[in-house]
Amino acid sequence: MTMTTASDPALDTRDAIVLVGTTKGLFTLRSGDGRERFELTGPTFAGEEVYATCIDSRSGSTRLFTGSVSNHWGPVLRRSDDLGATWTEDEQAALRFAEGADASLERIWQLACGPDDEPDVLYAGVEPAALFRSDDGGRSFSLVKGLWDHPHRPQWQPGGGGLCLHTVLVHPDDPDRLLIAISAAGRLPIRRRRLVVAGEQSRNRRRLRSRRGRPRVWPVRAQGDARRR
Repeated sequence: MTMTTASDPALDTRDAIVLVGTTKGLFTLRSGDGRERFELTGPTFAGEEVYATCIDSRSGSTRLFTGSVSNHWGPVLRRSDDLGATWTEDEQAALRFAEGADASLERIWQLACGPDDEPDVLYAGVEPAALFRSDDGGRSFSLVKGLWDHPHRPQWQPGGGGLCLHTVLVHPDDPDRLLIAISAAGRLPIRRRRLVVAGEQSRNRRRLRSRRGRPRVWPVRAQGDARRR
């Protein structure tokens, strides 16, 4: 089952669209082909803190995503297939930690499209710092265990905004490579096929280097075991 929320009138597919997440809800800027003026509408989801937005047009049609926090419902992931005329939220949260993970979702900090040739792949960075991946266009997500079981995770400390994974970047030339950033653990390159996670924040570089001065890399397997080399 799904819950659908009406929003502002639908945008024209020719419009330029900017989604602006704020502590007061979601605002939308739109402009015609010339982009000389933008019209502001909103707030949608008034009273919710919108931390993440995503516009996905890889499949030929445009889908919008938002990640927000409600004081009553907690973290909420919504999607729209009609350019914001209506928003759909799954009754059973698509994005959540499994039972036994000893963690609960606090915020959705980042929503990022996967490679162009995999239009159903969507990534979500959350608090507490973790990476989720969807293979069905955001209808369900699975935890990337390779990062969650990283040997340094117990040492990660929250920054000013909390312990969050706030950036996900897909390499423009190599779709198997991701770059993520965690506050405050630093930036971490990930290779999807092997789930390799390498590097740490600069203050830990001396500890991470071997005697030969080369950085140590932990290949992290899909089932979560990690071996130093």
